[in-house]
Amino acid sequence: MAETRDKIRCPVVNIAAAGDTVLVVGPEKLRLRVQSLVLKAVSKLLGTILGPDWKEGDDIRGAGLPVEILLPEENATALRCICAVLHHQVKLIPQIMAVNDILRIAVTANKFGVIDALAFASEFWLCPPNKGASDLIVLAAAATLFKNIQAFRDITKALILNYGGFYLDLSSEDVVSVLGERVFCLLEEQRGFARLKLGEILIGGINAPACVHRCGWTSKYAFAYMKLLETHNLWPTALSVVGEAIERAHRMPHPVPEESSAECRFGYKHCAPEYRDFIRYGLDDLTSRIGICLHCFHSNRVGPGFCQMAHGYQYLSDQ
Repeated sequence: MAETRDKIRCPVVNIAAAGDTVLVVGPEKLRLRVQSLVLKAVSKLLGTILGPDWKEGDDIRGAGLPVEILLPEENATALRCICAVLHHQVKLIPQIMAVNDILRIAVTANKFGVIDALAFASEFWLCPPNKGASDLIVLAAAATLFKNIQAFRDITKALILNYGGFYLDLSSEDVVSVLGERVFCLLEEQRGFARLKLGEILIGGINAPACVHRCGWTSKYAFAYMKLLETHNLWPTALSVVGEAIERAHRMPHPVPEESSAECRFGYKHCAPEYRDFIRYGLDDLTSRIGICLHCFHSNRVGPGFCQMAHGYQYLSDQ
């Protein structure tokens, strides 16, 4: 009677309507009807459980009705989504998903060895736009398990560019279990390095090409540029949020000197220095290099600087 009541409370989700297996998942006993051949094709673990050497495999071959497999310790939401992807049931996959559910999917997929089968679906789940820092760090953990190099770099780049607080404040048990605490140090180190390089680029703009003669024309532009840095809160001590500072630097106008300079017999060669063009290359280069490389992260080679290698592929291999 108890079993009958459980089936009434938890109707079967027909991921494969003609499937030969029902997965009873989690403490809520969510029932997922699936096709064992699909699961065995993508998962070595499930292939073993559903194979000839296990009782479940024998039951499937000898039964006329779907065989139940109990998975009480697994996350029901995660396994439902995984099975929907594996069976190409797009309608059963939520269009909007909480980042913690994405991480649970990654953990479950990693456990059952179906990471590669979820590669294209995970591309959509790991998109970082418009996510806060607390969500991004969870997505970074998921990107690590999905072995997605580009997503991990994009997510850590967003954390470095757009977050000004302490990274340890983003720590949680789920994130640390995947990434460890070292990732918070690496984020802090690279953000500090990015601030240093940004300061060098902005201060270097003072030396934009100008008149080499001692007429004061160069100095008046340099002084006007320094005043602009202060006005736009771009002095090196004020570069708290790197991304916002880079945006302010791009929007900063050319300096207009208020002081006059002495007459110069080469004055006909004078033209206002293009300060914005002078620093633009440095700003764009800095922005493109920010982000932690997943290869270097796993090999413990990553430091406060940027990855100098062109790895050339998007996903980590199983090596």
